[in-house]
Amino acid sequence: MDLRSKLINLQEQGIKIKIGIVGVGQMGSGLLANISNIPGMEVSAVATKDISATLNFAKEAGYKEKNIIIFDADGFSEGMNLKEDVLDLRKSKSGQGRIEQINKVDLEGKLVITNDASVIPAMKDIDVVIDATGKPEVGAFISFNSIINKKHVVTLNVEGDVTIGPILRKLALSADVVYTVSAGDEPAAAKELFDFATSLNLKVVAAGKGKNNPLDKYSNPETLKDFAKSKGSNPYMMTSFVDGTKSMIEMACLSNATGLVPDIRGMHGPKADIKELVNVLIPKKDGGILSKTGVVDYVTGDLAPGVFLIYTTDSKIVRRDLQYLKNGSGPYFLIYRPYHLASIETPISVAKAFLYNESTIEPGFGFVSEVMACAKKDLKPGDILDGIGGYTCYGLIELHEITKKEKFLSMGISEGCVVKRKLSKDEPIKYVDVEINTNSFLVNLRKIQDLQIG
Repeated sequence: MDLRSKLINLQEQGIKIKIGIVGVGQMGSGLLANISNIPGMEVSAVATKDISATLNFAKEAGYKEKNIIIFDADGFSEGMNLKEDVLDLRKSKSGQGRIEQINKVDLEGKLVITNDASVIPAMKDIDVVIDATGKPEVGAFISFNSIINKKHVVTLNVEGDVTIGPILRKLALSADVVYTVSAGDEPAAAKELFDFATSLNLKVVAAGKGKNNPLDKYSNPETLKDFAKSKGSNPYMMTSFVDGTKSMIEMACLSNATGLVPDIRGMHGPKADIKELVNVLIPKKDGGILSKTGVVDYVTGDLAPGVFLIYTTDSKIVRRDLQYLKNGSGPYFLIYRPYHLASIETPISVAKAFLYNESTIEPGFGFVSEVMACAKKDLKPGDILDGIGGYTCYGLIELHEITKKEKFLSMGISEGCVVKRKLSKDEPIKYVDVEINTNSFLVNLRKIQDLQIG
């Protein structure tokens, strides 16, 4: 039975996959609107910074105000048709007390909007938690606690995945739940091509994504302020795209899920249109730029916002058939997907996790690649790194074995680190160069991962 039929069947049985979403930005808001129209699913709770804006958006998306429950720092809002015994629990402000408070509510057909993300993983009626924050620190807390509470985790937080994904996967396997990066982002879309090719015993030469903007490692939220505004984007998010950090993160995610590796630090990132790829991302001996095969990379050109995979085969017969089917002249061939639908595709991962206990893309190879932090400008002692998409550093993909040996700072935990010595522009930042926030949940989870997984 196909996925759509399975979901319809669920609904006909009176069953719905109950979903909690953390983060109601561009991705989270799209999820809230889309899932409301998918059979067999419903959003039961969302955590947001701005309750008022999310309330308005939920009503615009079709949620009835009488079915919306607001749960803020003071507990439940009045006038939401709640029983008095529930409202009396507003006196309890402790973490455990707030969880007990929200778990006394019958959420059937209701939508809880809260500014307390910590309650989402512990809500008894939630089956799947979606992390749509893009913040590694928040994602670490949400994913860890969701897994501990036996919830499946679907994350759009690729930044967190390339920082602490392996240990989250290990915990999820132990808890018999799914930890997965979401369908719809470039790593998952490229993984689909990889699975297709390798299932047919085709040899993967290179796989990756199209990058929308030319690389400018030194861009920052101020230089991109107007451009981001014109695109309706957050300037920090836009900076992570333009300075290349996001592409490094996405391809590290793909690397850790497939075993493919970067050919060089930072990848090549050539400018090449679709028709040129099979002549560029191939071995040097055949006129390309690669020193080895089985790599991840990105390109700028007309492929964006799509993904690609270049493959070959040793079989003369299969090669002849590929030529006959107008897949090119060989020996290298291309398959590509000219789009990715981001969070619009996330429900596919939700359904696969709930129905089949399957992930879409996970770091099954552990750490193959890492994203290391490099100085975006000259830095001095006392400067504070502002992390992904900021003013102080950008990320480069590198083999994990090299980052481990050289002790390069993981980009995912760079935010808030205090610089201890002078660093030159473009200099790789090492752990000894900074003071790390040891109170960070993310940092401590990363330390455990380093000890257990390496």
